[in-house]
Amino acid sequence: MDFSIIKRILRFKIAIQTVKENMKATIIFTLLFAGMATLYSSFYPQFKDLLADMAKDPNVLNTFGGLTGGSGDFASYIGFLNLELYSIFFVLILGIIIAFISATIISKEIESKTIDLLMSNPVSRKQIIIERFLGLIPMIIIINFFTMFVVYGVTIALGESLDFFNLFLTHLYAVPYFLSLIAISLLISIISDEKMKSSIFMIALLVGMFFLEYISHLTPDAENIGLVSLTHYYKPYTTLKFGEVDANGVIVLMSVTIVALVISILYFDRKDINV
Repeated sequence: MDFSIIKRILRFKIAIQTVKENMKATIIFTLLFAGMATLYSSFYPQFKDLLADMAKDPNVLNTFGGLTGGSGDFASYIGFLNLELYSIFFVLILGIIIAFISATIISKEIESKTIDLLMSNPVSRKQIIIERFLGLIPMIIIINFFTMFVVYGVTIALGESLDFFNLFLTHLYAVPYFLSLIAISLLISIISDEKMKSSIFMIALLVGMFFLEYISHLTPDAENIGLVSLTHYYKPYTTLKFGEVDANGVIVLMSVTIVALVISILYFDRKDINV
């Protein structure tokens, strides 16, 4: 039996350590988003009639259309989920949490002077970046798909209609979006030597991109400004409703991830670190 693959996996000590370091946060945020998913999904029957009346107002449609990625549908169960859960709490709030954690992953070690202990091990700087990135992936997988099962369970309990494959595809589609956030946050974490500055900058960047995408749906003349936003390339509504995934969006998000990782590796490899 060839144990070479197992040996390679076991060599990822930094990645495993990263998973362990963030396990408590992973559990907390998994339970938090599961609770939010339960709460907001269960609200729909109480707001169903009100939302149907609001949907008749063109001004309301225009306002909420920006938040729902231009869909304008918030009266249906899927539209309500998209507005209350995915477009805000999933795309923005969970994105901020992931960005905050990722943006401190290297800078906190530089700031606390513990990076020298890490670099004293027989590992390259490239391996440090790659393993830190890999170590953050389980967090987004656990939070993401646990929330998916909660949403589906509440949907069944409410007697509403929601295609499970579309729901699964929506959460699978979210993975490239979160990976791009991790990669960019890692880059910011390497550039900045202070964890608070790197986290604040990344959060401000994500919030700024979110509002650029929102404005692009409100003003036809400004529709192209949304192209610079990562949120422009993750549209949960169309996937949740129709099972359609924007292939170009996935390509852009994965390209951003790869480019950000490559730049991080090159920059970190040449960075002077005072320890």
